[in-house]
This record gives sequence, C-alpha cells and structure tokens, in this order.
Amino acid sequence: MKQSLTTIFIFLLLAPLYAQQEEEETLSGFELLSDRVLVETFDHWRGWDAPTGARLIQADGTVTPRLLRSHVNAVFSAENDSVLARVTTPTNFQDAELVVDGDDRTYWEPDPNTDLDSWTIDIDLGRTLIAERIVVRFAAESEGDPFLKFRVLTTDGLAAFGRNNQAIFSRIGLIDNLSGQREFAFDLVPQRKVDEDIEGAIVQTVRIDVLDTHGPRAAEVSADEYQLLSGADRGAIDYFLQTTRGREIAVSKATYADLPVEEQGPVRYYRRERPRLAEVEVFTIGENIISITQAEQEREALQLGRYDFLLFRAFTDGLFSTNKNMLFYDAVQDENQVEIDLGAKYWLDRVKLLSPSSPPFAYQVRISDGSVDPSGSFVWTNFDERRNLERFLHVEETFPRQEVRYIEVRQLEFSGSRFEKGKLSEIQAYGEGYVSEITMESPFIELGRPRLFTHVTWDGEAPPNTRVEIRTRTGERVTLLPHYFTMNGREISEDLWRRLPDTDQTPRPPPVWEEITGPDWSNWSAIYTTSGDAFRSPAPRQLAKIQVRLLSREPLQRPWIRSLRLHFVPPLVDTVFGEISPVGGVEPGEDHDFTLYMRPVFGLGNPGFDRVALRSTSAAPLELLSVQVGQDAAISLGGGKQLWPGNGDLQISAGEEGEVVLDFPKAITGGNQIYAFRFRTKVFLQSTQFKARLESSLQPGLSQETISGNASNAVATQSLVVVSQLKGTNLLENVELTPSVFTPNGDGVNDQTKILVDIFHLERPKTLDIEVLDLSSHRVRNLSVQRSFPSGEHEFSWDGRDDLGQALPPGIYLVRVHFSTDSDAPGTAVSRLVHLVY
Repeated sequence: MKQSLTTIFIFLLLAPLYAQQEEEETLSGFELLSDRVLVETFDHWRGWDAPTGARLIQADGTVTPRLLRSHVNAVFSAENDSVLARVTTPTNFQDAELVVDGDDRTYWEPDPNTDLDSWTIDIDLGRTLIAERIVVRFAAESEGDPFLKFRVLTTDGLAAFGRNNQAIFSRIGLIDNLSGQREFAFDLVPQRKVDEDIEGAIVQTVRIDVLDTHGPRAAEVSADEYQLLSGADRGAIDYFLQTTRGREIAVSKATYADLPVEEQGPVRYYRRERPRLAEVEVFTIGENIISITQAEQEREALQLGRYDFLLFRAFTDGLFSTNKNMLFYDAVQDENQVEIDLGAKYWLDRVKLLSPSSPPFAYQVRISDGSVDPSGSFVWTNFDERRNLERFLHVEETFPRQEVRYIEVRQLEFSGSRFEKGKLSEIQAYGEGYVSEITMESPFIELGRPRLFTHVTWDGEAPPNTRVEIRTRTGERVTLLPHYFTMNGREISEDLWRRLPDTDQTPRPPPVWEEITGPDWSNWSAIYTTSGDAFRSPAPRQLAKIQVRLLSREPLQRPWIRSLRLHFVPPLVDTVFGEISPVGGVEPGEDHDFTLYMRPVFGLGNPGFDRVALRSTSAAPLELLSVQVGQDAAISLGGGKQLWPGNGDLQISAGEEGEVVLDFPKAITGGNQIYAFRFRTKVFLQSTQFKARLESSLQPGLSQETISGNASNAVATQSLVVVSQLKGTNLLENVELTPSVFTPNGDGVNDQTKILVDIFHLERPKTLDIEVLDLSSHRVRNLSVQRSFPSGEHEFSWDGRDDLGQALPPGIYLVRVHFSTDSDAPGTAVSRLVHLVY
C-alpha cells in the first residue's frame, strides 16, 4: 500500500506537466460554408467525441474502426508504416532504428573501429507482450555480410535483486554462422513457470550480441578486384615468405620487400567484413488491447485532471516489471475487483494474467459486452473459479471470439490465512477484429442564425454485415452542467465538493463545466440510410449535432466514412413557434378537440409559405374544425379573422396517415399574426407530438416545421406534446373485420372486407404484418405494410384474391395481424376469422 501511495503522489506532482504536454488545440469539428456544414479533414474528425483509441483517422480524413490484430510483428506496423519499438546501441546509434523499419534494404552496421563488446543492439518493445518467434535477417549478399557469431537474448523487464535494477536476459539462440546464412528464426518458449498449454514467452526487450567477426578478412579477392574496392571495403593485405620446402610464413610488408625474389611468396588481398543487420522481427500472439486503450485513456484523464486510474495502473500499464498485491474480492460489498473498461467493444478470445512471483491461489475472470439487464446492471459472462495451486506465473482464460468491452478480475480467498497474498503484474487481452461499434458525436454546430437543413450527404462504405448510421438533432440553446471532483479525479456531488478544504496549500479543484443540450433540443432523428436523404430533424434551428455510428457484426469487415455534409438553405421564415392546448387529461383512443397556435417570425428575405400541413405522431386523421388568424390579443379572446370554414380561398385536403393540408391562395411573407387551428382527433401514445409544417409552391420539396415555444398568450403550455395515460392499454386493440362475411363477385356489394386495427404505444417506424391464412395455416395473401407512424387507426382491405391476383375458393380464412417489438412485448398478435362466399 505504501508503494501505491508513493506512486500516486509522484503522479500528482507530475500530472500537470504531462497534461500540459498532452494539451491539444481546440478543434472545431466542422467547417461552416455558405450552404452546408462540412466535415472532411483529419482535424475535423479529431474534434468529435469518440471512444478513446477505438477509431483510426487517416490523413485524407477517412475514419475506420481500429483493427485489433493477432500474430503481428510487434516492432513495425506495415498498416501505418510506423516503427513501434525503441532501438539503442553503443555504436553507430544513428542507424539503429533501421533494423525495425520494415525495409530489408536498410541496415545497421557496427562501427569496425570500436571494441567487439560494444557490438550489441537492444530492441525495446515499449510494452510487455507474449512473443512466439524472433526473426533475424541480414543484408542481401550484394549489400553486406551476416554476423559470424552472435546470440539472441530476451528479457521480460524484471530485474534481479542486487543487480542495480538491471533486467535479467535469457538466451534464446547462439549461432556460429560459418555458412554465411542470412536469415534465422527462433521459436520462443516460456521462460517462467507455466502450464503446459501456455505458448510463447513474456518479452519486453530483445538483445543481439555480436561475439565474433571476420574483421578485415571477410573474403579473399584478386589484386585487381582489391583495387576496385572502395577504401572502406578494402581489408587486409597479407604477405608471405615461402621456404624452400614450400611452407608459407606471414611477414610484414617491409620484410617482404627486403626478401630475395625467390623467397617472396604469395600476397593475399581481402575484402573487409561488412556485418550488416537488416531487420529484426518480433512476432507476438497479438496486440494487448488493455495496455493500448488504458494508456490512451490515461492521457485523456490527465488532461481533465483526473487520477483515478492510478489505483490499478500497475495491472494495465503494459509493463511486467511493475506489480502489486491484489485485494481479495468482497462478495458482500461487491468490491475490490479489478474492472477494466476498454472504451469500446473488441473481438477478444483470451484474457491473460501475468505474475512476477506469488500469483493468486484462486481467481475468477468475467467479461461483458456492455449489455445491461432490466435493473441497469451489466450482463456478465462468468468463467469458472480457478485454482492455481501450482503457482503458475502465466495463466489465461480462453473463450470463443466475442465482443468484449469490460473485463473484471477477482482474487478469491483460498486458505483464509492472513499470509495468503496474490501478486499481479499484468492483465492482458488478445483477439482479432475491428472494433464492432463506434459512436462519434460532433461538437455543437453553431450556425449563427436559423438555417433550414434540406438533406444529408456523405462519402463512405458499408460492406456486408456492417453499417454506417447517421443521425441528427437540432436545438436553440446550450446548457452548462457542472461536474465536481476530488483531488484524485473521483466525481462527487456538489455538497461533498463544498466540504473539501480550500486553502492556498490545498486548493479545491474547480468545477468542470460540460456543455449539454437544453430542453428545447429534439431527440436523435431516425437513421439516414442513403446519402442524399432529406433532413429528418426539426428545422430551422441555430444549433445542430451529428452522430455517426460505425457498426460491424463481422470481425474482419469494417465500414468507413470520409466526409459528411449537412446542406441548408435560407428558411421559409426565420422561426415558427407552435403551442397546443390541452396538453393533458386526454383519454387515449377517444375523440378530443385541440387547438394548435402557430406564430411565424419573419426575417429579411424570407420567401414565406403558402401551405400548412397539420399532423400528429399517431396515424389518426385530423378533422379540421376551424382556422382563425389575427393579432395575439384578438386570438387570446377567441376572435380574429376566420379563414375556414366560410372562406373559399383556403383549400383543405387530406394527406397521408391522417395529415390535413391547408393551401393558401397566396404566399404569407410577413406580418405579426397568430394562426389558430382547431381540430378533432385521437391520441394513441403516452406522449403525442403535434406538428405544423410550412411549405412553399415556389420551392417544392422544401418544408419547415414548428418548434415548441410561446406562440400565443391564449395558452401557456409552450409545448406541442399531449400527454395521456396508457396504463392498462394493450399495444393492439379493436381488431375488427367488416363485414365478417363478404362476397367478392363484382356486384359492388360486400366485394371486400375491411380490416380495422388500433395500435397504441409504438413510436418508431414499424412493419405491420397483415396475413391471410387458409385453415391449413398456409399464407394465401400478404397485406403487410411499413408505417412511419404505427400508433393510431389503420384500415386495410382484402378482395378475396391471393398474391397473384387469383380468386380464392370460398371458405373460412384466418386474418392475422401482428408486429414485433424490441422488448418482445405481449399482446402484439391478433387473429380473426372471415367467411369468403360466392
């Protein structure tokens, strides 16, 4: 515990420096042009909120989910063309990184003028991984020589006691390379006590020591060839005295020159050895996603002044050399477990626990994809409680590849002895696949003045089993929400925050203010399925937000998006406020009279409107009773000019799914008048929203909806939502067939049967399945439809024919009405009998 507190104290001292180094410039997240909001650059996407580390943004602005790879070279990323290791050497250090650059044409060569003891090179992976194989590759034959004799060593970073904190290296291979071989592969086996099923070794650093060299005598060449060599490649020249018996004795050049001609033996020329190491590759079982994500989350936490991650940092920092004793899990209080949030869902198939010594005697691993049960708690996959009586230092929990966001590790009590302890260095997780779900959210898009969004376009791709989902929401104001924290970054209530000491020596951390959407903001829109879809959030508005989700149900398939645009035009009117009365006390499914007040606010250059469409979020027809227009004072007293009924200039027609449309004889382009629309309808939802949509015949396809606000002093609701009590109401009610006996013989009498259906509670677009079955349960006619507003009154008809238009024989048929819900709610299917007679 003392060691942990010391670590936290050091971090608290250094954290402001780290945060300052990591502080980034404020990124807008978009560019506002004259006719669109544009998101397309690296910096634009970087300004969006997203799970830390779960996405990759390429230089051209393309955003993809992160790929978690298995069986990878841990020193070089070919995907990003980047070096992942740090290389050090006492000699020719400027070229050291060339041994991990992924290019066989580049190399590191020890300085021949230095001692052989300095011909060593260390490749530090920067984190601890489970390595399977090390490949050592030398320069091509025309480019250099392999090492004559060398050894390969590895360390997991753990230091030996009494060795000045120097890491312990283990020899992996010793090579006498007399044959001049240029590539070697070394398979790694565990260096610490493990179960027989565990493969690979814990590795942080790879070291290569050169033990012998040919030096200036790499290969003998002719005198002519020697002269053609560069100065650096010219090796030794050996002179020999030749005895009368033919024996050769090496002599110096000066001695050779003084010898009689008959005693001058051969002169041998050599090329100097060029010991050139081209590449070292360290292949691991994969990337440890825990150390990757936790390091990125730590940097983000430091910027926010939070230090709560320090409690379990030793288990997630990616270093085998850091460790601490685990606490025993308290099942009563449900505490002392180590819970790791990866920030997003990754495709994993194993979790590893690494210990330097004294591992836990008993433990349990749990995983969750973040799904919650009805109580709001995570749904966990619980693996068996494990016993490690052999004290293995490297254990793992394997499972079929699946989506995982949360990992939990518990140390369980085994003996109950106070001497029982369990030490842990690392919790690691491996798998393969793209992040399966990323939600990115734009910053607040401030438009300066109300804009009427028209459509959404984007550039992206969604291969099979993947999706790109785009939603929008709009509003008028931003609300500031304060968050309060302790010194270690734990969020607390305002009351507890005010009790914290606040002195010059220990100042109280200031609140962190978060910008959030205000009460006037719309919910997230329905999903935009195709680039070019019409804008689906209320407009015009002064503020907007965009949500992009990249989803995949196939581990090795991934969607991507490169650019996104919200297109807008000047609005028909600057703003149009709406207000309805009454807003409560309304019985569901019963006729009720309502008045919707509408106040358009005109700005300079607004083209105005000549059509108003009224509807609700229920598929129930609106029966228009009257339309009044006038100043607010007159409307508030029930007066004003009556436009309908009694004025033939205002044309009334029925739209789709209960909508009523009012066409004005000429465009309304100004004024400060209030419109009062009185109508009769039914509600079928807990909260039914009413809307008035403005359109202009001069700008076909352009529409503008009312927003909740103070439309008239006649009422004080400032709302367009009517609330009713649906308790005890089934989702599917009042299913009737009229007539229940029909005769489709073409005489115009009872040629069809009408299928009447009332649906409650459903708020999203839904497919209503209407099927006609014969008595053997064989479907003979499919009348199913997609409804944007499924709640309400629906009417279908059947003419006694099958799907091919053929008349069916007389008899009894079954009409089945049903639909599905996300929660598999009951009461979603009803069947009725109908008699077909000729």
